[in-house]
Amino acid sequence: MELILIGIIILALVLYVGVIFYQRRNSKQIDALQDREQKLTKLPFKKTMSAARQQGLAGQSQEEYAKWQERLQEIQKNCFADLERKLLLAETTNNRYRFFAAAKTIKELKQQLTTVQQALDEIMAGFGQIQADATANQTKAKELRELYQKLRKQLLTKSFSYGAAADGLEEKLSYLETSFDKYNRFTKSGDHVEGKAILGQLDKDITELNDLMKRIPPRFKELNNEFPEQLEELRQGYRRLADEAYQFYDIDIPAELTDLDQHINTTRKSLKKLDLTAIEATDQDIARRIDHLYDVMEAEIKAHEEVESRHDELQAFINHAQKQNRELQDELDHLNQSYSLNNNEISQAQELKHQLDEIRTTFENDMQEVAGQTAVYSMVAENYSTAFAALTEIEKKQKAINDSVQGLRRGEEEAQRSLQSFEFEIRNVKRQVEKLNLPGLPRHYLDFFFIVADEITKLDQELNQVKIDLDVITKELITTQEDLNKLKEETNALIDSALLTEQLLQYANRYRHSHADVAQASDEALRLFNSEYDYKQAAETIATVLEQVEPGSYKKVEESFYKTKDQELKV
Repeated sequence: MELILIGIIILALVLYVGVIFYQRRNSKQIDALQDREQKLTKLPFKKTMSAARQQGLAGQSQEEYAKWQERLQEIQKNCFADLERKLLLAETTNNRYRFFAAAKTIKELKQQLTTVQQALDEIMAGFGQIQADATANQTKAKELRELYQKLRKQLLTKSFSYGAAADGLEEKLSYLETSFDKYNRFTKSGDHVEGKAILGQLDKDITELNDLMKRIPPRFKELNNEFPEQLEELRQGYRRLADEAYQFYDIDIPAELTDLDQHINTTRKSLKKLDLTAIEATDQDIARRIDHLYDVMEAEIKAHEEVESRHDELQAFINHAQKQNRELQDELDHLNQSYSLNNNEISQAQELKHQLDEIRTTFENDMQEVAGQTAVYSMVAENYSTAFAALTEIEKKQKAINDSVQGLRRGEEEAQRSLQSFEFEIRNVKRQVEKLNLPGLPRHYLDFFFIVADEITKLDQELNQVKIDLDVITKELITTQEDLNKLKEETNALIDSALLTEQLLQYANRYRHSHADVAQASDEALRLFNSEYDYKQAAETIATVLEQVEPGSYKKVEESFYKTKDQELKV
């Protein structure tokens, strides 16, 4: 029983503590909300409104003021009273321990106070903006008026720098003065909103005018001073060049100067329209055309100097190249009597002669025009450059042709030396075979020997022709050299087989009477040697039997043979 009582007491204490906690927490929140509400009611509405009213409002400014005043009165009349009622309700319900109702009212108060505060901030900013607009308008108007006075003074003191544009600029200044008057009227009446809009347009117009007054003097200076001075300099330069018989291709300089004069005068007058974009584009075109005239005249002067300085050099180059061509053609004609020219050397030399003739013709025509004072030096100089490049290339080609034909005589001499070598080698082959006193030679060997001999004879005949074709001879030299090498190889094989057979037969004699197969093989080998002239087969026939009777005998005879071979063949 005592435990139950203790539990009840503890529960009661917990409930009491909880009630006290929630009541105090709500009380603190209600106090904070009352402080927020009091701060809102103490905002300097009257001071801010008075500062705005002092601007002498009218028009749109007055309408703005009335709008914010109406919204403020509505909040003061309705919102503040409702806030006071809800604060009292929250405090009462909290004191009566109706915590849930108190919490709901507190939440509503927080949301409502936030909404009212935002509205009041907007209203205060609206009144402040009215005052700020008036102050900013005054500052901006003063700034624009000073710039306007500066531009007017600049136009008055330096009107000579603007030419025909001065009248148009004066009109713009007059229009700006009218805009300032309009601004002053709205400001005096208190319509600062409309005054702000007028100042915005004034700012834009004065900025554009300031830009024009910066851009016009350089253009007017070009049109009134620089371009005319350059045209006069060009006229004087052209007259001097014309007196010295200078000619110009595809351009009428006097007509171009006259046309530029007209463009300059027309553009100078068009300054009155103040269309600077079009005027600047025209000035750029005029400047480009003037620069082009300077370039044309300068190019002719430089070309004249180049023609005079390179005339003798080009003439000497042409003479030298033509002399080379004549010598080359003479050499080709001479060589053509003894050699077949297979690479169109003669026609190439003739084509180069044709090119040289054309270069000389152009050169002589240019010199006639120079002498007759009708030459356009830039065109003559271009012809010179083309001629120098062409002559350099022609000289390379003529040298290449000459170098190629100079090898003909060397090629003939080398062919003769090769022929003599072939004749010596085939005679040496013949002596080697004859020295052996063989009973005969195989038909295939003899046929091939005579083929090679005929090739050498034909080569000799080709080289003894009145006009030889070295291309054909070179091919025959290669073929003959290959066949001769093959013949020498076959001759060596023939000699080796014949001598080796003789030594094998001699070695076989020691077994001839004791071994019938050796005697039979010896007879067959002799038949092949003396009747068939098949020395290789004869050697193989006797060697096979000897190896059966005495293994290793063939190797022994072969080694002995190669040791004594050089002595046997010694002439």
